[in-house]
Amino acid sequence: MPDIDLHGLGVVVTRPAHQAEGLCSLIERAGGRAIRLPLLEIAAPADEAAARATLAGLAGFDWVIFISANAVHWCYSYRRQGLPAGPLIATVGEASARQLQEDFRRTADLLPTEGYNSEALLAMPALQQVAGKRILIVKGEGGRTLLADTLADRGAQLSYANLYRRRLPVDAKQQLAAIRQHEKVDVLILTSGEAIENLLILADATSRNWLCSMSWLVIHQRLVDVARQAGCHNNILVSDGPGDENILRRLGQWAHQTTNS
Repeated sequence: MPDIDLHGLGVVVTRPAHQAEGLCSLIERAGGRAIRLPLLEIAAPADEAAARATLAGLAGFDWVIFISANAVHWCYSYRRQGLPAGPLIATVGEASARQLQEDFRRTADLLPTEGYNSEALLAMPALQQVAGKRILIVKGEGGRTLLADTLADRGAQLSYANLYRRRLPVDAKQQLAAIRQHEKVDVLILTSGEAIENLLILADATSRNWLCSMSWLVIHQRLVDVARQAGCHNNILVSDGPGDENILRRLGQWAHQTTNS
């Protein structure tokens, strides 16, 4: 990656604490100030017994689709013996593919070449003719239903393993207030619709005006739409993908434009 100079940019990173340090480190090495504000934390699912029971039957599926790196990692916490050889494995993004390799020493059989979202995975030829195929979607509780709905429309037999849940950290409101009081913020990184929703849940009218006065960086166009629907019409930057390097590169472009404008 070419040299990137963030010129002291104040960047709020809202990823869960256990997933934020790689990006924070890149920001700091590039001369920015990484300001940590986790808007999600990952916890065990409401029904762990059901999760374990579903994962015990993995060998009976034709496809297993991991929605996120968290889905892979929580699967590993329940199945340290590894994945069965039978099912083909798909991941929505590069982060989940890397986690699959790290935890299970398994290479994804199917991974989008770009886009890294449900739409990109659904567009791949391998998932066009799935009538009668048994497909397990490994995910957290809630979330988008596009992937499951589309595969069901194509005739697949869908099952779900809800391995974790996302919740708002209990101290997030106090952290947001402290950042507003003590930090100069230039840009806010938001990598999921839930993070945007949680941010706006935390913010009173005054805080919301402050938040919407700064630039936001999101990882795909869909999140621009979520932000606009929530009433934020500030400058929204879109990275080329969800990876840390993609986000840093977009930050660098914006910092360069801002410094030289």
